[in-house]
Amino acid sequence: MDSISHNQTWTLIELHLGKRPITISWVYKVKNDSMGRPSKYKARLVVRGNKKKESLHFQKTFALVIKWNTIRTMIALATHCSWKMSQMDVKITFLNSDFKEEVYVKQPIGFEKSNNENLVCKFNKTLYGLC
Repeated sequence: MDSISHNQTWTLIELHLGKRPITISWVYKVKNDSMGRPSKYKARLVVRGNKKKESLHFQKTFALVIKWNTIRTMIALATHCSWKMSQMDVKITFLNSDFKEEVYVKQPIGFEKSNNENLVCKFNKTLYGLC
């Protein structure tokens, strides 16, 4: 939640007439060490996509995945042209991108703002399951 607040992922507002908020849920994961003992407990807030309809919402899919042939081609091209290359690992790049659609979600369970339980979260940036 600190990361979501820091990135200004959403703004708390009153729900506009005619709009319905979608639900979000927590996904929990336990990471184990080499001996099989729990080493990290992780939680991720995701948009619940279980209300989607196959004929409406599943026509377009997109995943930010690079193919090995593309990597090899870029390395060969950079070597041939004497370009400088650098490497980095980006796991949540889409979470920091601006979001132009009007999407509202209910406040996360356990993190409702006291005296403002009727407010909803309007997305400014994307969240897991929303792209």
